[in-house]
Order: sequence, then structure tokens, then C-alpha cells
Amino acid sequence: MTQGLHLGPSVALREKRLGSLLRGRSPDEPVLRAAVLDAQLLGSLDLAGFSFSWDEVRAARGGVPATAAALRRAQSAVPDGSFGVAALKVWHEAAVGDGRWRENDAPFPPDVPAPAPAAFIEGRLAILEHWLGGESGRELEPAAAGALVLARIVEIRPFADGNGRVSRLAASHVMVRGGLRPPILVGGDRPRLEACLRAAFSLETEPLARLLREASDRSVDVLIQSLEGGL
Repeated sequence: MTQGLHLGPSVALREKRLGSLLRGRSPDEPVLRAAVLDAQLLGSLDLAGFSFSWDEVRAARGGVPATAAALRRAQSAVPDGSFGVAALKVWHEAAVGDGRWRENDAPFPPDVPAPAPAAFIEGRLAILEHWLGGESGRELEPAAAGALVLARIVEIRPFADGNGRVSRLAASHVMVRGGLRPPILVGGDRPRLEACLRAAFSLETEPLARLLREASDRSVDVLIQSLEGGL
């Protein structure tokens, strides 16, 4: 389904179309919310290197395939409004089945920053949590906050595996908490996402924030397609 998104009309026109299709219904109805989360899950798994079909992801509501079912559990594992070191461990345990910090200094390619030494992981994540909860962090608009969280987690690489999935969950959580719709990143975003992350590692987070804003707008397209399809 995400591969079929058409993003031509402006956001305002798409929001108007969505309003006319809803006819008084709420986009937060469970069946509509599930469609958005399905699309987000499918895209995140694709970026993580897992190739599932739309039907397989929907079947994961019943427990299979295991990797998709685990990421679905992680989507709802942290209460709304919560973010921080403890939340990251909960997300990782739900998505990957671990929840432990990386214990060894991870090897890294020469074109990316070295990850945090294992002994400093929790401390650096605590700094991120503290800063985001402070006055400066609260002044960030939601996509900028999501970009900061996504880039910082990827840069620190707190876990031996699953850092991408957890960082995308965390960014989505922060953005939704700030009033945006869940961002839907898809496999086709990979080259741009990687370029945006490289820029963010050099303290230029606006390209990544812009990508996340566009990804959030895709939720509108999923809702429109779902309603037009009879949900």
C-alpha cells in the first residue's frame, strides 16, 4: 500500500479531501489508526531489510510473521507522552526481544561517526532525554524534535541490533506527542534518509525534519486511500 502513495496535491487539498471522506468520523477510529500504523510498520520493516507484503503485515495482528508482530507490539508499548531512556529499552525489548544496551564497541564504516562507547550509552541517552524535556527542547516544532531524536539514537547506536526500528519508533512517538500524524517512512526513502542522517550528524537537522514532515503527511494519503477503499 505504501508503494502506491500518490503525493501530488498539496497537503491542504488532501486534508480537505480527507475531511469530506470522514463525514464526521474521527481519523483516530481504531480501524483507521490501524491502517496508518500498518503502513508505518511496513515501511520501517522495509528500511530494516525485511521484505513483507501488505497482507503479511496485516496478518501480523494475529501474531505472524514474528518480526512484524514484534514491531507491532512495540508501536503501542510506550504510553503516549512518555519518552526517554526507559522507553527506548521498552521499545527494543518489544521489537527485538532484548532491551539490553550494546555491550561492545560496535565496528563502524569510515563514512559515519563512531558510535558511543558502550560505557557511555546510557549517559548520552540521558542527556538527550534531559535536553528534550527542557526549555530548549520544548521549543522545537515536532518534526525538528523527531529529527533530533532519530539522528541521535542512530548516532549513539545503543543496541546491538534494531537501532533503526527503535529510532523510528522514538521519532514517531515524539512527533505524535507534538500533534503531528505518525510519519510513514518507506524503503524508497533510504537514499534520502541516509543523506539526511549524514547532514544531521554534522548538526544540520532541517533536511531530516523536512523528510519527517513529508512522511507525516503520508498518513493523510493512507487515510484517504483507506476510506475510498471502504473502511
